[in-house]
Amino acid sequence: MKRNLKLPALKQYEEKIYSCMRCGFCRSTCPILLKRDMEETFSPRGRILLIRGLMSNELDPSTRLVEKIYSCTTCRHCYSTCPPRLEIDRIVEATRNQLVKLGVAPPKAHRAITSKIESENNPFGEPKNARARWLESEESVLPEKAEVLYWAGCMASYRTQATARATVRILKHAGVNFTILGKEEGCCGSFLLRTGQRDVVENKYAKVNVAKIADRGAKTVVTACAGCFRTFHDEYPEMLGTLPFEVLHVSQYLEGLVKARRIGFSKELTMKVTYHDPCHLGRHLSIYEPPRNVMNAIPGIVFSEMVKSHEESRCCGAGGGFRSAFPELSVSVAMDRLKLDVLPTSVDAVVTACPFCVKNFEDAVKRGGMRLQVLDLPELVWKAMGIDRSLPSVA
Repeated sequence: MKRNLKLPALKQYEEKIYSCMRCGFCRSTCPILLKRDMEETFSPRGRILLIRGLMSNELDPSTRLVEKIYSCTTCRHCYSTCPPRLEIDRIVEATRNQLVKLGVAPPKAHRAITSKIESENNPFGEPKNARARWLESEESVLPEKAEVLYWAGCMASYRTQATARATVRILKHAGVNFTILGKEEGCCGSFLLRTGQRDVVENKYAKVNVAKIADRGAKTVVTACAGCFRTFHDEYPEMLGTLPFEVLHVSQYLEGLVKARRIGFSKELTMKVTYHDPCHLGRHLSIYEPPRNVMNAIPGIVFSEMVKSHEESRCCGAGGGFRSAFPELSVSVAMDRLKLDVLPTSVDAVVTACPFCVKNFEDAVKRGGMRLQVLDLPELVWKAMGIDRSLPSVA
């Protein structure tokens, strides 16, 4: 790779980069640094030092250096301990975008997933026509247009289907006038954004997805995926301007249904649970109380808060494209969260509000042989409604 690199978009971060280099308060919070024997270049400050080296032409974007830049989960935990509140995750994402423009990124593992999104409109490479296979026959009759549109997202459509099925059942029983895109739904582009491929999202996915939703007449979009939610709520408006619909996370929408008494809990659900704050829902968008309010409204639930909660929650290890490039390390980070924070609460289940967290925790529970349920918030709510306790998998 030739020297004399040009990273013009990073110029706006130069002052922040120099401020970060003089600190180090966040080192103890980085989930990846702790798994890499405290090797400095895997820390937030270490990555900033590498970025500064790229900006000054002292470093070349080698394969190894690019890997370090992509080893961040963008969990934003460093932000919560940063004295001047520097948004290091934003700097990392901006750097990834510049490396993509230089043609040296994303890494090979991410390129493979990008190819799957391009061909099948989902990061798993599953058939487009199979996206709505999770729908039960009695649930598949939905209006073409409606005021509310449920955006299932790729993970719930193909991997954690119980989340999607529970959400649809809740909305139906609450009498919500809603629809879904079904086979027409595609990737929101969250994975592409986290891995620096912003331009294609702005020029293709954002415009197409917003147009499809607007064509269904939706005034409100509800999604259970923290990544989809951040993409729709924050980044689409940055790219396209004000959207023609409101965007809510399912925890917010469920909270509204509970307050309006449109959701009824038929009997006590005797369970002791704790709640894991997804990084892209909590630290990125400050949504902490809606899911807790919903859980605390369920009769019989004993809620036990983890010591590391809210802004101090540990990352599950699945975000920022990290799981796809470092799958073993990603699950190891999830195991740390469960062993250090969840198991000490002696709960029956850990509840979260993101299908990616659910999937990573499920894999960690299986690997560690733990006796622990992992539930997405809609699954818990559906169980508490007492109409049908089962949410069987769809092949």
